[in-house]
Amino acid sequence: MGQMTFFIRAEHCTGCELCQMACSLSKEMEINPSRSRIQVRRMVMDGMMVPRICLNCSKPACIAACRRGAITKDPVNGWVTIDREKCNNCALCVAACPFSALVIAPDKTVLLCDVCGGSPKCAEVCPTGAIRYADRDEGVAGPTDQAAVNIFEQE
Repeated sequence: MGQMTFFIRAEHCTGCELCQMACSLSKEMEINPSRSRIQVRRMVMDGMMVPRICLNCSKPACIAACRRGAITKDPVNGWVTIDREKCNNCALCVAACPFSALVIAPDKTVLLCDVCGGSPKCAEVCPTGAIRYADRDEGVAGPTDQAAVNIFEQE
């Protein structure tokens, strides 16, 4: 098996926000969408609901933006993570991410999906399959970086 990552099919998202609830419950032990590592946002132009989560990009812009070296990508599983000891919550990574995947919590902490250790709760609870966790090379629309771009293109 290759590296696993998320594939987002925005056209299937109903905006139910179950993914946000499952994430915050799993990570914070309470339902608090403002501390969820996944956010569902409505696109202004067409009203489409888009789940935003770390796609573990091949070349993450957040890593290049981090001046403290707090964000790394595991060479084996491909997951992008934040070292809480090094991170000062400056949010340069948030600005750099083209997919708005990093979240600033109300307490100004930068949050990033940790893939729930390989069993992401958001994908498990998604009733429509809008969030899929699959092999990067065999996902729902080809390699992740291309699939992420494709959600914004019209057919």
